[in-house]
Amino acid sequence: GSLGSCNTLGNMPMKQYVIAGREAPSEKTPCPTIFKSTIFAPNSVTAKQRFFRMMKLQNKVKKRSAQILQVESIVEKNPNLVKNFAIFLRFRCKTGIMNATKEFRDVTLCGAVQQMYDDMAARHRITYDLIDIIATSRLIASDCKRENTTQFH
Repeated sequence: GSLGSCNTLGNMPMKQYVIAGREAPSEKTPCPTIFKSTIFAPNSVTAKQRFFRMMKLQNKVKKRSAQILQVESIVEKNPNLVKNFAIFLRFRCKTGIMNATKEFRDVTLCGAVQQMYDDMAARHRITYDLIDIIATSRLIASDCKRENTTQFH
């Protein structure tokens, strides 16, 4: 979508999906490489769409020549404990592509990702379709740098 598009998620909660896919076997590549990716999306259809987009950008595999082998929904093991998360992301804005690191406190990783999307929409007017999550990690209290995270320790 263009930078002016309004692609919002509404009140749909984020879910974490692990998707495995590959390029369809052909005479040239009878046993293609399997790619696995973690995607945050409100439902499996949107997760597959994001996976195909990542396959096209990173692996040069188009949707028509790709196969999805597995879609697995991941659920947090202990959603009763508050944890610190760092999210590394890349987003497109009017001046180009930017990289950023955000820290959040939440009981689940999906909740922290939802906070990140809300924060990016509020502070930078960046929509869901313009953000790519590069990596996520769980932080211990001493590794947190941002004051909005450390004030609750």
